[in-house]
Amino acid sequence: MPVTGGYPFVVGAEHDKACVFWRPDWDKSVLMVRTLPAFTPENAFDLHSYGALATVLILEEGFEVVLLTDGVRHLQLFVLEGSVLNGPVYLRYALSGFNHLETRILSLRRLIGLHQHRQFVPKLYPMETKAERWVLALRAFDGYLEGASQREIAIGLFGRKAVEDDWNGQSDFLRLRIKRLLSHGRFMTQGGYGRLLGR
Repeated sequence: MPVTGGYPFVVGAEHDKACVFWRPDWDKSVLMVRTLPAFTPENAFDLHSYGALATVLILEEGFEVVLLTDGVRHLQLFVLEGSVLNGPVYLRYALSGFNHLETRILSLRRLIGLHQHRQFVPKLYPMETKAERWVLALRAFDGYLEGASQREIAIGLFGRKAVEDDWNGQSDFLRLRIKRLLSHGRFMTQGGYGRLLGR
């Protein structure tokens, strides 16, 4: 279980996986917690029991950030007081107000599911309906940055036959779709991704 130092937002590579840590003011799903020593492992959070799922980032200020991920699903804790590194602890959850409360309650449910089953509960991670469009937009913008024409981008995304059937036809549907994807990809890479995190 690697422990690293760094900054409030970092992308670090440990072994064969990349770890992305988000600041709680960016990602509203991050659970902010305080820890108390646990006198018994029952009902306690034991970081070491999560094995390879767990990575800890220690910030320069001394705060610990816990990332629990299987490479697809993730859950993150920001430790305001105490430490999770020295054995089982009780967690006190810092919840206040109503803004983003449902998002953090969902994170609590995910943590409960992970604690009970020792794996992420798929039904608590529903498929994001816009994810396919986000991926297409980023792929399109990657192609644009590499110098590909809009037609070449369309072929890469949708196949040569679809482009040959539509590109020079009476409909501008595919051309307009590529333009929209490029516009959205540019927006995402210039900071728009923050909206995905509830900012």
